[in-house]
Amino acid sequence: MMNRRSVALLTLLTMCGVVAVGCDRLESRIIQRAAGRALSGDRTELLDDAKLHVVLCGTGSPLADAERASACTAVIAGGHFVLIDSGPGAWRQVALERLPRARLEAVLLTHFHSDHIGDLGETTVQSWIAGRTAPLTVYGPPGVEQVVDGFRAAYALDTGYRVTHHGAEQLPPAAGVPVAKAVALPAAGEGVVVFEADGLRITAFAVDHAPVAPAYGYRVDYRGRSAVISGDTKKSANLIRHAQGADLLVHEALAARMIEPVTAYAREHGLARWAKLTNDITTYHATPVEAAEVATAAHVHTLAFTHMVPPLPNFVARRMFLRDVARTFDGQVLLGKDGMHFVLAPGATAIDVDTLG
Repeated sequence: MMNRRSVALLTLLTMCGVVAVGCDRLESRIIQRAAGRALSGDRTELLDDAKLHVVLCGTGSPLADAERASACTAVIAGGHFVLIDSGPGAWRQVALERLPRARLEAVLLTHFHSDHIGDLGETTVQSWIAGRTAPLTVYGPPGVEQVVDGFRAAYALDTGYRVTHHGAEQLPPAAGVPVAKAVALPAAGEGVVVFEADGLRITAFAVDHAPVAPAYGYRVDYRGRSAVISGDTKKSANLIRHAQGADLLVHEALAARMIEPVTAYAREHGLARWAKLTNDITTYHATPVEAAEVATAAHVHTLAFTHMVPPLPNFVARRMFLRDVARTFDGQVLLGKDGMHFVLAPGATAIDVDTLG
């Protein structure tokens, strides 16, 4: 016969076994629920609701910012999904925001600085893994072929491994590589339609980011609503022209008055190289007030800042960045943040703003 200690031990082991089985089942349910969200939780409803959606997937700059990926803006309308730029960290934000990854059709590059192209390889491969079955077209100024060829070469081994492992039926090889399409503007000041389908029209136009040339901004029109993404630019008359009457202007900005003390410090402490670099960057970006002047001249409804320099980690920095903007532009002003989602419904003038994530 078992003594009391043996009975107690057997009872305890039995209870642990029951608890373990229950824990396994609970863990399995939790994991399956998470898997369901990860595998089928993309916001595909945004494709078919007859509204224009603009999502800020990257609002940072080349300067490290823990809260912001580099340049990337998503446009979703009429059953189509495109990205404007794909800077470092951008694809992670696209995934976190649960945008319809398998339906990505194109990436439109504004120019070829690293903070606008750095995630092009991940954008291509990860949207392919997510289920994209057609080649991803990458539009951009002349020179885009060189950029795309470089990413194709860099990722060739990776895509080959994946096809071998999973099979061509699951990962069609042709869809795993980007295809370049150079966009040349017909004449100075003119725009050219880059993407047009089912009422969605995206037009490229020149902006002033010299010595980077050509550099483009993009105007998005859909069912009477419009948004303009400036790309990197100084205050630009051509941008004002192409942004006329837009509902939303997503404009880059560098607060030169916040950079100038950095340059002065570098000069005073013998850091000549940093003094030159920090001074140089102020010469080919718009200040927040200049962006506000563009918004006023173009008669836009809402101005959202992106590509913000320097990083804005607190309330004081944000107030410094926005100084005098409200005196210059009397519309709605927003400091963009990753995940900011603008919804422009046809037949209306309002813009609904929320945060995806």
